Amino acid sequence: MFKKDILIISTADWDNPIKTNKQYVAKELANLGHRILYVESLGMRKIQIGKRDFKRIIKRIINMTFIVKKKDRNIWVISPLLFPGATTKLIIYINKIILNLNILIARKFLNFKNDCLWTYNPITCLYINIKKFKTSVYHAVDSIEHQPFMPKQLINQEEKKLAHSVDEIFATSQSIFKKLSQYNKKTQFFGNVCDFDHFAKAPKLRLKKIPNDIKKIKKPIVGFIGSISEYKLDYNLISSVANKLKYVNFVFIGPTHDSINKNKLKQLQEIDNIFLLGYRNYELLPNYCAYFDIAWLPIVHNNYTDSMFPMKFFEYLAAGLPVISTMISSLKDYGDYVSLSNDDNEIVNQITFLLKSENNNIKKRQNLARLNTYKKRTKLMLKNLNL
Repeated sequence: MFKKDILIISTADWDNPIKTNKQYVAKELANLGHRILYVESLGMRKIQIGKRDFKRIIKRIINMTFIVKKKDRNIWVISPLLFPGATTKLIIYINKIILNLNILIARKFLNFKNDCLWTYNPITCLYINIKKFKTSVYHAVDSIEHQPFMPKQLINQEEKKLAHSVDEIFATSQSIFKKLSQYNKKTQFFGNVCDFDHFAKAPKLRLKKIPNDIKKIKKPIVGFIGSISEYKLDYNLISSVANKLKYVNFVFIGPTHDSINKNKLKQLQEIDNIFLLGYRNYELLPNYCAYFDIAWLPIVHNNYTDSMFPMKFFEYLAAGLPVISTMISSLKDYGDYVSLSNDDNEIVNQITFLLKSENNNIKKRQNLARLNTYKKRTKLMLKNLNL
């Protein structure tokens, strides 16, 4: 028997190659017996002329053939075809009609109740009547107004309305918590967590299970997994450290389509000991981690990253890896588990030291990661919502 019906308003498509809080939380809620209606990205970002956005539009049109698609146990997805980057009243009004019609049809089809609204989208109030739901939560995982091509003024304005309107706010960084708690006293901090069971496989994987593309690269290897773009990663720092440690190879696994400055990306690729392997299937990520000697978070400093809690941190720890990161405020409390520095020479020294050290802290790292899982965090969130 189903517990509650939960409408999730996401900022990511369900099949996005980089899995985020939205998909993980939806799966955990479904595993706990709740029914999920997952609404894919509403297209806040202004459309860019290019293959990626063109493919997304074509995919949306194809997906509209089936308004409601079952993607997993207790999870259904809808992909409303809206005008992207809407900022004018008329286009927003048209989008609102289209979105609510899609949700209405899906609700009728699934006999879906208005038990709970769980939104990740800061402009939700423009499109959804929150008062219709018995419970409402804003799960604030990013300061997306600082992402490229986003309507910053509209997002800031609507996020305040949303914060005032919902029953609860869950913030994944202290920076976001500080910003939103001034609008809603029921704001709580729940940092990012990990899929522990998945990444904890890494230390036990044998050499024969290491993918050939990384096995061909000479060790030692400093690795990164995630989206590769200059608004998330410090390309200059990466280049400097790689050039100073020619005997170390730096491997980056993840899509590069978010990178705006293709010339800078090309300059990285031209450095002999930097390898951009591209996107790899989620199921294989522990296999790549198993071949890393050190995990790296070379995060650039900007308004977006200064309010983030990197998802990869606990995933690296679950894989048993020593972690080096730039000085991100959300990681300052984890000084026993991560080496923090913004200085390239200091990072070079940290890498050199860790490569000489015996990797005997695997259990300690995994024990911390084990305490920070999606299952545990989701249960705590539901307890706060009385669901």
